[in-house]
Amino acid sequence: MHLTPSDAADRLERSRNHLKLALRAAGHTPSSGTSGAARTTGADLAADALRSWWRSHPLHVGGTAAIDVANAVLRPVAQRHPVGLIAGAVVVGGLLAWSRPWRWLVRPGLVSGLCQQLVHEAVVQAWPQGLVSRWSKKT
Repeated sequence: MHLTPSDAADRLERSRNHLKLALRAAGHTPSSGTSGAARTTGADLAADALRSWWRSHPLHVGGTAAIDVANAVLRPVAQRHPVGLIAGAVVVGGLLAWSRPWRWLVRPGLVSGLCQQLVHEAVVQAWPQGLVSRWSKKT
């Protein structure tokens, strides 16, 4: 297959347009710092507040490292023994369901404090910067 210069130019132009669209779509994610008017749903605000809260949380670095280690360890196991990995997941899931850690880990004070932080992050990111800075100086 031989391409003429005009065919190559057309392919290049289509590729550039595709990249522009992909970059525009990536630029409109909630965590990219778009204005509050661009976000229309409460779910977007909540997800963005949760991401922002997690980035500033002290356990973020440890959690990220744990995920990287788990990927490095579990990926070869999954490739060699996928059924064993599924069986292990069933056992771990059963132990979690049996022990019910959500009953003894989650306390009302912890939940209310977390909700307060998430609501504050959502408000800070949704309102224009001038209003938030003036409001936070008064309180």
